[in-house]
Amino acid sequence: MKEPSPSKLRLAVVGCGAITTLHHLPAISLCGQVEASVLVDVDEERARKLAERFGVPAVATDTRGLTGRVDAAIVALPNSLHAPVAIDLLRQGIAVLVEKPMAMNVRECDEMIAAAEAGRAVLAVGHEFRFFDSSLLVGNLLRDGLLGELRRFEMRQGVVPRWPFATDFFLKKETAGGGVLADYGAHVLDLLLWWLGEWADVEYRDDAMGGIESDCEMRLTMRSGVAGTVEISRTRNLANTCFFEGSRATLEVGVWDPDPEIRLLIADREVSLAGRARQQGSAGLDFTSAFVRQLDDFAAAVRGAREPFVPGREGRRSLALIEACYARRQPLVLPWSIPAAPREPAL
Repeated sequence: MKEPSPSKLRLAVVGCGAITTLHHLPAISLCGQVEASVLVDVDEERARKLAERFGVPAVATDTRGLTGRVDAAIVALPNSLHAPVAIDLLRQGIAVLVEKPMAMNVRECDEMIAAAEAGRAVLAVGHEFRFFDSSLLVGNLLRDGLLGELRRFEMRQGVVPRWPFATDFFLKKETAGGGVLADYGAHVLDLLLWWLGEWADVEYRDDAMGGIESDCEMRLTMRSGVAGTVEISRTRNLANTCFFEGSRATLEVGVWDPDPEIRLLIADREVSLAGRARQQGSAGLDFTSAFVRQLDDFAAAVRGAREPFVPGREGRRSLALIEACYARRQPLVLPWSIPAAPREPAL
């Protein structure tokens, strides 16, 4: 095991599932600002194997005794554990980067934000899609008014799951909080709120039927007056793009690929512009690189006692919209839905 470096932020990684294995630990190994000091998981053997693989010096089965051993923690647990674990760490003064969705509901978000204030600790939310060059470019183009007056938008994200889940928490309402809206939708809605500002009204439909949804659709109206549609699926591979129509131009950008093609068409012109966004001097971005950027920002926020790029109140915004959608839920009828059998007339 390697010796800790006094110049790096000491991290506890809480939760040793797929997201930690595939992205958090590889990103930590590439980030010059942080190092993993301890891995925490109820499955000690799983934590130990990962510690050996990534050169982490210690493992634990719970978060007790972390004070003084670490400066910050990544909370990558099932959704239902985000708030209780993060709150306990924040109250101890340990900075937290919590995976999306930030919590199960807005009340828990508020409790996390209050705990960060009480412990004078940084609270960041893992919306790494914001760190994509393409996401940053779209935000700049919309903010600068390049498209003119925005008329409508269409967001479609759908991927048949290929993720190697370590547990089945995402299939249970009590541990996941919801289905595809709470999962993929946390990223989708965070991007839309970041790009377009606050929402004013939403009409929402899904196929939950008392369980958790695999497909959902919404009509979302922003405070600015622009309205659009959002479609999210865990059963179908959709376009995975966001389309904006303005009075001067239209813009389409991929929202699943960290290095997507971006298409810009100036109104009444025959030629469109297509390409990829790049920060000066950088190559194409992959997911691990986006996680490295997120860690760099988190470390800088902790050291500088400043807000991270995605603070707790930003993570709360998408949860508030998700919560509103579930409260207004209507049934979604899909082409392959089996119609209910007709009831026999009463005699």
